[in-house]
Amino acid sequence: MFKFNALFAAVLAVSATQAFAASSEAVIEQTGVNQVAEVYQEGVGQISEVYQTGPSYRNTAMTTQSGELNFSQVTQEGAWHDADVTQTGAEGQVTISQTNWNNDTTVVQAGFANIGDVTQSGWNNDVVLTQDGAFNDTTVDQAGESNNASIDQLGQESSIFVSQTGYKNAADIDQTGLGSTVDLMQLGSENFASIDQTSESSTVNVLQDGALNLATVDQAGFANIANISQMGDKNLATVTQR
Repeated sequence: MFKFNALFAAVLAVSATQAFAASSEAVIEQTGVNQVAEVYQEGVGQISEVYQTGPSYRNTAMTTQSGELNFSQVTQEGAWHDADVTQTGAEGQVTISQTNWNNDTTVVQAGFANIGDVTQSGWNNDVVLTQDGAFNDTTVDQAGESNNASIDQLGQESSIFVSQTGYKNAADIDQTGLGSTVDLMQLGSENFASIDQTSESSTVNVLQDGALNLATVDQAGFANIANISQMGDKNLATVTQR
């Protein structure tokens, strides 16, 4: 009798350990027509939520989580949206909200405790976000049409904010420093901003509210500040800091 009880207790202990190790959660809610949602999870404590609701049509959401204690949430309402999330680090957070139609977002997140937040409420917008490092934060808000944001954030304790409410604006941001900040606002049409920030404790602020403006920032060094404001058309601004 003692051997049976000991074996039973051992089985319970192993089962409990396995249950804890695989304690991930996936939630998918779909209404509308021809929606596609796929969630793949491995590792510990993953949470993935996909909400395809309202008068929605042909939206696609793909989430892949490994590592541990990652969280992702994709909300899609409208038509022809695509969201693709890959998380391989630990304690990362990704939130994507897509409304209206034909918005695309791809987030690849590694590292530790990074946060990516994308809101697309316009049409034909595109975001590609790659995060590594630790304690980084990126927020992208696209409310216009046919805007594009490509972001590589690989540093530590840094932040990026991008707002695109115009038409056919483009942003290319590479951030690999420590404790630095990028704030970009594009309100006009067909503006382009290129920012390469490898500095520590530095700041870049760019405002574009005209048409066909070009802003380029190459920032290294320590505690540098770059401010660019372009309110007209076809202007060129270049800042290099070492």
